[in-house]
Amino acid sequence: MPNFRLRCLLMTAVFGAGCGDSSDTPPPVTPTVDVEQYSGSGPIHVVCTTNIIKDLVRQIGGDRVAVTAIMDGPGVDPHSYTPSPQDTNALTAADLVVYSGLHLEGHFDGPLESLKHRGIPVICVTGGLSNEQPSRLLQTEDGIADPHVWFDPELWLSCGEHLAAELSQFDPDGKEQYSTSAVAFTELMRTTLTQGVEIMATVPEERRVLVTAHDAFEYFARAFNFRVEAVQGISTESKPGLRRVDELVKLLVDNRIAAVFTEQSVSDRNIAALVAGCEAQKHNLKIGGRLFSDTAGAEGTEEETLAGALLHNIRQIATALGATESAAGEPVQNSNATSQQSGGATEAKDSQ
Repeated sequence: MPNFRLRCLLMTAVFGAGCGDSSDTPPPVTPTVDVEQYSGSGPIHVVCTTNIIKDLVRQIGGDRVAVTAIMDGPGVDPHSYTPSPQDTNALTAADLVVYSGLHLEGHFDGPLESLKHRGIPVICVTGGLSNEQPSRLLQTEDGIADPHVWFDPELWLSCGEHLAAELSQFDPDGKEQYSTSAVAFTELMRTTLTQGVEIMATVPEERRVLVTAHDAFEYFARAFNFRVEAVQGISTESKPGLRRVDELVKLLVDNRIAAVFTEQSVSDRNIAALVAGCEAQKHNLKIGGRLFSDTAGAEGTEEETLAGALLHNIRQIATALGATESAAGEPVQNSNATSQQSGGATEAKDSQ
């Protein structure tokens, strides 16, 4: 692998605040990582943390990148996943490493910091949001930025623009392709948003309460006009108490909410407790579906893309909460026709 020198101008944001902040009228996207340009031959070997990031890199990079992901399955929880020695080897063998940031991959801080010292280029896709004022990022009561920005298509397309700018700096020969791909990705995200809004409009106002295992859907709520409640906080490593379960059972019973939702990457235990608590109070609560939250779907499925996973969620939510019309819709196509399949992605382990 070529020897790259990384002068990481975003390290304070990445490893201190964790890549944060954004705005209603974003400034022009400018690169935030100073790296030597790619001098290899053939596609750039990119290693990503999650498969949602893998999809984004594919959408923007097209045939100029060969992408794998460490956490490459719908059942992997990035909040609790601890990288193995094999994962660390995969990161250090990459031409470029791309991750989400905002402390989503909490146990990767050490390995990512180590990459800086080895001179391996690293891109945080949410890094550009820190330049936006006022911020579009949501904050917890403790002042921690919510990392689940992909659930707001407008925020995620900004991440796509940021990634295109970073890739153009790293690989100037591909600048025109990256720019064109970013425009196509913007169109894809806005089409997905429009479809989602239309489907969610079929759910009566009083039924727009989404209850899930952990608090991954606040951006979704803002984008699609929903109220969200969760057993756990924004990280699955937070510990829910019996008081929180009791509060949610009361909310579900008092408002006669018909369904709650499990998540692909989170244990069903807490949702099962809600169902049991409602049953004890003679309220028939069903599990309305299994949502994608921190990861997208399996390779080769419609849900392997963020657009596909998001529309999967939207249709399940609308149907379970009593949409007045069919929540069915046409699949959304990839924005990048040259998006390639990952050859030999690192097999992720499920830390559940």
